Amino acid sequence: MQVSENEWISKRAYTLWEKEGHPHGRDADHWAQAKHEFSLLKTSEATKPAQRKKAAPKAVSAEAAPDVEAPAKPKARARKAATAK
Repeated sequence: MQVSENEWISKRAYTLWEKEGHPHGRDADHWAQAKHEFSLLKTSEATKPAQRKKAAPKAVSAEAAPDVEAPAKPKARARKAATAK
């Protein structure tokens, strides 16, 4: 669910007001700061849609190149059996 710009700014301004200890007469300052933070948020890279990276080419299989040795797989650890006491 998306929050409207006005609602986001309102909630952020309220949070700023609470963090400053509920000062009287600073509502315009908090609103301006929240509006500025919203504009920064909208233009930041973090909010732009992610782009998929192209997949790397697949490695040549051992069947296609018999003289190339496949890397050894690490040995799996044996799990400890749960003992009932």
